[in-house]
Amino acid sequence: MNLMKYYKSLLLTAVSMLCVVFMVQKEALVISAKTEPVVAKGVYVEDMDLSGMTKAQARTTIENYVYKLLEDNTLLHLQFEDVAEHQPSGAVLGGQWTNTDMLDELMVLGNQGHVVDRYKSRKALEREPVNYEVEIGFSKEPIVSYIEKTFTPYNQEVRNYTLTRKENAFEIVEGAIGYEVDVERSAQDITDYLNKEWDRTKVFLPLSIAVVEPKGSVEELSQVKDLIGTFTSTFAGATSEKVTNISNGAKLIDGITMYPDEEFSFDAYAAPYTVANGYAMGKSYSGGKLVDDVGGGICQVSSTLYNAALRAELEITMRYNHSMIVGYVPISSDATLAETSGKDFRFKNNQEVPVYIESYITKDHKLVVNVYGKETRPAGRTVEYVSETLEVINPGPDVIRTDGTLPVGEVQVSSAYTGYKAKLWKVVKIDGVEKSRELVNTSNYRAVARMATVGMYTTDPAVLEKMNAAVATGNIDHVQNVVAAILAPPAESYE
Repeated sequence: MNLMKYYKSLLLTAVSMLCVVFMVQKEALVISAKTEPVVAKGVYVEDMDLSGMTKAQARTTIENYVYKLLEDNTLLHLQFEDVAEHQPSGAVLGGQWTNTDMLDELMVLGNQGHVVDRYKSRKALEREPVNYEVEIGFSKEPIVSYIEKTFTPYNQEVRNYTLTRKENAFEIVEGAIGYEVDVERSAQDITDYLNKEWDRTKVFLPLSIAVVEPKGSVEELSQVKDLIGTFTSTFAGATSEKVTNISNGAKLIDGITMYPDEEFSFDAYAAPYTVANGYAMGKSYSGGKLVDDVGGGICQVSSTLYNAALRAELEITMRYNHSMIVGYVPISSDATLAETSGKDFRFKNNQEVPVYIESYITKDHKLVVNVYGKETRPAGRTVEYVSETLEVINPGPDVIRTDGTLPVGEVQVSSAYTGYKAKLWKVVKIDGVEKSRELVNTSNYRAVARMATVGMYTTDPAVLEKMNAAVATGNIDHVQNVVAAILAPPAESYE
């Protein structure tokens, strides 16, 4: 009886081994029958069953999954405070499938090693499936571009409290808070979150916003009541073009509120000196000559403002004198401008309260610039500015140039300019007694001889000889007299 059980057990073991061999051989036949490896059963990506797929099919399936995820524009909400909210897709923000090497890894499972090893591996996968995660990465650059394009239009420039002056009274214009998206910081925060924390569910991401509080207040600006500096220059007899330029410049610098420590730049308010900005062709100094230039005459505005700022005792931070003397302000009291060479007129509000600049022209062609603030200087204290001429430089003999393309009789004359070396002093007096004398600037003005361009074209040898002789004298007045005689009509004869 026991012997029968033994043989029965032996027979069952043999049958089991034959079954295993048969299954392995069957599996081997199935595997070897495939010309291209396929994903083993029990291999998933993001819970998607990829079994039986070729590598190309698996790639397409995963790419479709990533595409749908990144094209969903309901998941990401970017917020600009309570001003705006936009929902970009992950694709717009540059999202990409980054761990594409998983394809090589999952294709190995159940497809590598001896036939028995492959069989065992596949059976293990059936018992314990594997599920790969798709990694999606974001780079910063596309996010920066999206924020700049989409959210910077919502930036709101800060508006400081300012003053206006109407009918000899001040009015306060209230300020407004400024908002500006910090593009770089916002993009970095969003990039970090999407790469490290995002679980692919709906999320609201606030942008980093810089909030700028306006300068000033009603209380601060209410202190501005006193006229602390003023100056007037005249432009009577000026050309219509110069009047246009002075009027335009005066308008552009009128109504400026400056807070303590702020620096004023004339160019920042009045430039560019172009027709489009309200200027006309006028006269200006260039290379020792008076030339036509758009904006010519604007320096009278900067010079008048310079004198008003001096009398308000504001801190002058940039000032250049003209190359040649001007007549609308005292010597050493001018402030020239040259946009192309960086010559600007600047000053700083060194007071403890704001100041206000008023600039206007009168009907009798005077330019008035006033500086208002809070008068803190003691009564009886006065400030004067005194020019001291150190040297007078004569312009020298006339300079004559001939031009054979101009007809005889045409003489173009530019005036002579006397040169100067001078200083400007600030004199402080208390109750009429001088207490201090401070050097403000030293200015050098070049001497320029009177110059003339004389036309010499003529077909009459006798006239040409007279003109050559006149030019040879080097005297412009003599040349003009000779030209007048040549052009004079012949005298009538009576018999």
